[in-house]
Order: sequence, then C-alpha cells, then structure tokens
Amino acid sequence: AIQKHSDDYNANHGGKLSLRNLRLHLEAVYGLAAIDKLFEDIGWIIVHSLKACQNVIINDRHCFECYGYDIMIDAKLKP
Repeated sequence: AIQKHSDDYNANHGGKLSLRNLRLHLEAVYGLAAIDKLFEDIGWIIVHSLKACQNVIINDRHCFECYGYDIMIDAKLKP
C-alpha cells in the first residue's frame, strides 16, 4: 500500500483509526459542535437509506443481515 511509505505510517495499526479515535481527532481539529452535527448527519443518511429499501429487506426472525456504510466527508464536513 502507498501509505506504508509515508513518514507518518504506524506499523502497529496502519492508517486506520477506530471510530472513537477518529471522532476525538475531528473534535480536536473542528470542535465538538461541528462534529456532533457531522455524526448526526451521518446517522440520518443511514436511517434514510434503510427506509428507502425497507420493503425489500428480509424480515425473518431466524436470520439477520449486516449492513455496512462507507461515508466520505468533504472539507466542509458534509457527508
């Protein structure tokens, strides 16, 4: 991976942050209020996307489906 050649690369965890550590970093850079709004906006993206496909999601009490999201954030903290 390209990031392995960076001076900032950490061999223990690579370039990945836990969600908690990402949030702490963003709060330190942008402030608590901005990051609270960002995470609220991300939450609503997830809610609206699930509502959009709720009629085709399997509803079976004997199994479940896991959904994952990749959210891109621009320089203005807009997901």
